[in-house]
Amino acid sequence: MKRLLTILSTAAFGVAALASCSNDPTVTSIGTNTTGNNILFKEVDRIGKPGIKELYIPFSTHATYNGTSPQSDGANFAPTIAGFVTGSPANRSAAIGTYVSALLVPDALIGDLGSSATYASYLGWETGGQIAVDCTGLPGTTFGGRSLQDDVVNAMLGLAFGNLATSSTLHNPTPNVVSPTGTGSPTPLAPPPDDGAEKNGANGTPNLTNQDVSCANKGLTPATFPYLGEPL
Repeated sequence: MKRLLTILSTAAFGVAALASCSNDPTVTSIGTNTTGNNILFKEVDRIGKPGIKELYIPFSTHATYNGTSPQSDGANFAPTIAGFVTGSPANRSAAIGTYVSALLVPDALIGDLGSSATYASYLGWETGGQIAVDCTGLPGTTFGGRSLQDDVVNAMLGLAFGNLATSSTLHNPTPNVVSPTGTGSPTPLAPPPDDGAEKNGANGTPNLTNQDVSCANKGLTPATFPYLGEPL
Protein backbone atom coordinates (compact mmCIF):
# COMPACT_ATOMS: atom_id res chain seq x y z
CA MET A 1 0.00 0.00 0.00
CA LYS A 2 3.03 2.29 -0.13
CA ARG A 3 1.75 3.72 -3.42
CA LEU A 4 -1.28 5.13 -1.71
CA LEU A 5 -1.45 8.46 -0.02
CA THR A 6 -4.44 8.85 2.20
CA ILE A 7 -5.35 12.39 3.04
CA LEU A 8 -7.56 11.96 6.04
CA SER A 9 -10.00 14.32 7.60
CA THR A 10 -9.35 17.78 8.89
CA ALA A 11 -9.67 18.14 12.65
CA ALA A 12 -10.35 21.28 14.66
CA PHE A 13 -8.91 21.56 18.12
CA GLY A 14 -10.91 24.26 19.91
CA VAL A 15 -8.90 27.06 21.50
CA ALA A 16 -5.60 25.19 21.48
CA ALA A 17 -3.24 26.07 18.64
CA LEU A 18 -0.52 23.66 17.59
CA ALA A 19 2.77 25.55 17.55
CA SER A 20 5.17 22.71 16.74
CA CYS A 21 4.93 19.54 14.66
CA SER A 22 7.01 16.98 16.49
CA ASN A 23 6.70 14.05 18.83
CA ASP A 24 6.98 16.51 21.70
CA PRO A 25 4.66 19.36 20.67
CA THR A 26 4.24 22.78 22.19
CA VAL A 27 0.67 23.98 22.51
CA THR A 28 -0.33 27.56 23.19
CA SER A 29 -3.66 28.00 24.93
CA ILE A 30 -4.87 31.30 26.41
CA GLY A 31 -1.32 32.66 26.42
CA THR A 32 0.23 29.66 28.19
CA ASN A 33 2.70 27.29 26.53
CA THR A 34 2.49 23.60 27.37
CA THR A 35 5.13 21.14 26.19
CA GLY A 36 5.03 17.39 26.56
CA ASN A 37 3.81 14.15 25.05
CA ASN A 38 0.79 13.94 27.36
CA ILE A 39 -1.18 16.69 25.62
CA LEU A 40 -4.68 15.49 24.76
CA PHE A 41 -6.38 16.77 21.61
CA LYS A 42 -10.09 16.40 20.96
CA GLU A 43 -11.35 15.96 17.41
CA VAL A 44 -14.47 18.04 16.93
CA ASP A 45 -14.90 18.07 13.14
CA ARG A 46 -13.67 16.31 10.02
CA ILE A 47 -14.24 16.11 6.30
CA GLY A 48 -12.72 13.84 3.69
CA LYS A 49 -15.13 13.03 0.87
CA PRO A 50 -17.37 16.11 0.71
CA GLY A 51 -21.07 15.60 1.33
CA ILE A 52 -21.05 12.29 3.21
CA LYS A 53 -22.00 13.86 6.50
CA GLU A 54 -24.28 16.49 4.99
CA LEU A 55 -26.26 14.17 2.69
CA TYR A 56 -25.97 10.62 3.95
CA ILE A 57 -25.62 10.92 7.72
CA PRO A 58 -28.56 12.07 9.94
CA PHE A 59 -27.97 15.40 11.66
CA SER A 60 -28.55 13.77 15.05
CA THR A 61 -25.35 11.73 14.63
CA HIS A 62 -23.13 14.48 13.17
CA ALA A 63 -21.35 15.10 16.48
CA THR A 64 -20.56 11.39 16.82
CA TYR A 65 -19.38 11.25 13.22
CA ASN A 66 -17.15 14.30 13.68
CA GLY A 67 -15.35 12.72 16.62
CA THR A 68 -14.88 9.26 15.10
CA SER A 69 -11.76 8.04 13.30
CA PRO A 70 -12.20 7.38 9.55
CA GLN A 71 -10.63 3.94 10.05
CA SER A 72 -13.84 2.83 11.76
CA ASP A 73 -16.25 4.28 9.19
CA GLY A 74 -16.92 0.89 7.62
CA ALA A 75 -18.22 -0.65 10.81
CA ASN A 76 -19.89 2.47 12.19
CA PHE A 77 -21.38 4.32 9.23
CA ALA A 78 -21.49 2.11 6.12
CA PRO A 79 -24.94 0.75 7.14
CA THR A 80 -26.18 4.32 7.65
CA ILE A 81 -24.99 5.37 4.19
CA ALA A 82 -26.56 2.30 2.59
CA GLY A 83 -29.78 2.98 4.52
CA PHE A 84 -30.00 6.49 3.10
CA VAL A 85 -29.67 5.13 -0.44
CA THR A 86 -32.30 2.45 0.01
CA GLY A 87 -34.69 4.60 2.05
CA SER A 88 -36.94 7.48 1.09
CA PRO A 89 -36.63 9.56 -1.04
CA ALA A 90 -33.90 7.69 -2.97
CA ASN A 91 -35.54 4.23 -2.69
CA ARG A 92 -32.73 2.45 -4.53
CA SER A 93 -31.95 -1.25 -4.55
CA ALA A 94 -30.07 -2.93 -1.72
CA ALA A 95 -27.20 -3.70 -4.12
CA ILE A 96 -26.80 -0.02 -5.03
CA GLY A 97 -26.93 0.91 -1.34
CA THR A 98 -24.14 -1.53 -0.56
CA TYR A 99 -22.02 -0.34 -3.48
CA VAL A 100 -22.40 3.36 -2.63
CA SER A 101 -21.41 2.73 0.98
CA ALA A 102 -18.35 0.79 -0.24
CA LEU A 103 -17.34 3.74 -2.43
CA LEU A 104 -17.68 6.29 0.34
CA VAL A 105 -16.01 4.65 3.33
CA PRO A 106 -13.60 5.47 4.73
CA ASP A 107 -14.30 9.21 4.60
CA ALA A 108 -10.89 9.98 3.11
CA LEU A 109 -9.53 11.17 -0.20
CA ILE A 110 -7.24 8.48 -1.62
CA GLY A 111 -4.62 9.12 -4.27
CA ASP A 112 -2.58 6.53 -6.17
CA LEU A 113 0.98 7.89 -6.33
CA GLY A 114 1.84 5.29 -8.96
CA SER A 115 -0.78 6.58 -11.39
CA SER A 116 0.41 8.26 -14.59
CA ALA A 117 -2.56 10.66 -14.51
CA THR A 118 -1.75 14.36 -14.78
CA TYR A 119 -4.65 15.56 -12.63
CA ALA A 120 -6.77 14.38 -9.74
CA SER A 121 -10.23 12.91 -10.18
CA TYR A 122 -12.88 12.39 -7.51
CA LEU A 123 -13.38 8.69 -6.66
CA GLY A 124 -10.91 7.90 -9.44
CA TRP A 125 -8.86 5.45 -7.41
CA GLU A 126 -11.92 3.62 -6.14
CA THR A 127 -13.52 3.22 -9.59
CA GLY A 128 -10.50 3.11 -11.88
CA GLY A 129 -11.30 6.53 -13.31
CA GLN A 130 -14.79 5.56 -14.42
CA ILE A 131 -16.66 8.51 -12.87
CA ALA A 132 -16.36 11.75 -14.82
CA VAL A 133 -17.48 14.76 -12.77
CA ASP A 134 -14.99 17.38 -13.93
CA CYS A 135 -17.10 20.44 -14.75
CA THR A 136 -14.91 21.22 -17.79
CA GLY A 137 -15.70 17.84 -19.33
CA LEU A 138 -12.38 16.12 -18.70
CA PRO A 139 -12.62 12.34 -18.23
CA GLY A 140 -11.97 10.69 -14.91
CA THR A 141 -8.48 9.49 -14.03
CA THR A 142 -7.17 6.65 -11.90
CA PHE A 143 -5.29 8.93 -9.50
CA GLY A 144 -8.20 9.76 -7.23
CA GLY A 145 -8.24 12.62 -4.77
CA ARG A 146 -10.11 15.71 -5.92
CA SER A 147 -9.46 18.57 -8.33
CA LEU A 148 -10.86 22.09 -8.10
CA GLN A 149 -12.97 21.44 -11.18
CA ASP A 150 -14.58 18.28 -9.80
CA ASP A 151 -18.27 18.78 -9.13
CA VAL A 152 -18.29 16.69 -6.00
CA VAL A 153 -21.83 17.73 -5.04
CA ASN A 154 -23.21 16.39 -8.31
CA ALA A 155 -21.17 13.24 -7.79
CA MET A 156 -22.63 12.63 -4.34
CA LEU A 157 -26.15 13.31 -5.59
CA GLY A 158 -25.59 11.11 -8.63
CA LEU A 159 -24.48 8.16 -6.51
CA ALA A 160 -27.70 8.17 -4.51
CA PHE A 161 -30.25 9.47 -7.01
CA GLY A 162 -28.63 8.79 -10.41
CA ASN A 163 -26.75 5.99 -12.13
CA LEU A 164 -23.16 6.75 -11.08
CA ALA A 165 -23.03 3.65 -8.89
CA THR A 166 -24.48 1.16 -11.38
CA SER A 167 -23.15 -1.03 -14.17
CA SER A 168 -24.65 1.40 -16.70
CA THR A 169 -21.82 3.80 -15.77
CA LEU A 170 -19.22 1.57 -14.11
CA HIS A 171 -17.73 -1.54 -15.67
CA ASN A 172 -15.81 -4.51 -14.36
CA PRO A 173 -13.31 -4.78 -12.96
CA THR A 174 -13.35 -2.25 -10.16
CA PRO A 175 -10.83 -3.95 -7.83
CA ASN A 176 -10.59 -1.09 -5.34
CA VAL A 177 -14.26 -1.21 -4.35
CA VAL A 178 -14.64 -3.77 -1.60
CA SER A 179 -17.30 -4.50 0.99
CA PRO A 180 -16.77 -1.97 3.81
CA THR A 181 -17.95 -4.26 6.59
CA GLY A 182 -16.69 -7.59 5.26
CA THR A 183 -14.37 -9.90 7.15
CA GLY A 184 -11.26 -11.70 6.00
CA SER A 185 -9.59 -10.84 2.71
CA PRO A 186 -11.28 -7.95 0.87
CA THR A 187 -13.47 -9.16 -1.98
CA PRO A 188 -14.00 -6.80 -4.95
CA LEU A 189 -17.58 -5.71 -5.50
CA ALA A 190 -18.96 -5.69 -9.02
CA PRO A 191 -21.08 -2.66 -9.93
CA PRO A 192 -24.78 -3.50 -9.44
CA PRO A 193 -27.32 -3.34 -12.26
CA ASP A 194 -29.39 -0.21 -12.74
CA ASP A 195 -32.66 -0.47 -10.82
CA GLY A 196 -34.52 2.06 -12.95
CA ALA A 197 -35.38 4.14 -9.86
CA GLU A 198 -33.32 7.24 -10.65
CA LYS A 199 -34.66 10.63 -9.58
CA ASN A 200 -33.21 12.41 -12.60
CA GLY A 201 -36.20 14.35 -13.92
CA ALA A 202 -37.29 11.60 -16.30
CA ASN A 203 -40.77 10.04 -16.26
CA GLY A 204 -42.14 12.71 -13.95
CA THR A 205 -39.50 12.23 -11.23
CA PRO A 206 -37.80 15.20 -9.57
CA ASN A 207 -34.25 15.87 -10.69
CA LEU A 208 -32.16 15.31 -7.57
CA THR A 209 -28.92 14.50 -9.42
CA ASN A 210 -27.79 18.02 -10.27
CA GLN A 211 -27.17 21.11 -8.16
CA ASP A 212 -27.55 23.29 -11.28
CA VAL A 213 -24.31 25.23 -10.79
CA SER A 214 -22.32 25.43 -14.01
CA CYS A 215 -18.54 25.31 -14.28
CA ALA A 216 -18.54 29.00 -15.25
CA ASN A 217 -20.30 29.90 -12.00
CA LYS A 218 -17.88 28.13 -9.67
CA GLY A 219 -15.52 31.09 -9.42
CA LEU A 220 -12.46 29.12 -10.53
CA THR A 221 -9.26 30.98 -11.41
CA PRO A 222 -6.94 28.06 -12.33
CA ALA A 223 -4.06 30.33 -13.43
CA THR A 224 -3.99 32.58 -10.38
CA PHE A 225 -3.51 31.83 -6.70
CA PRO A 226 -5.61 31.11 -4.64
CA TYR A 227 -7.39 29.54 -7.66
CA LEU A 228 -10.86 30.33 -6.36
CA GLY A 229 -12.86 33.48 -6.92
CA GLU A 230 -15.14 35.33 -4.54
CA PRO A 231 -17.83 33.26 -2.78
CA LEU A 232 -20.99 32.86 -4.86
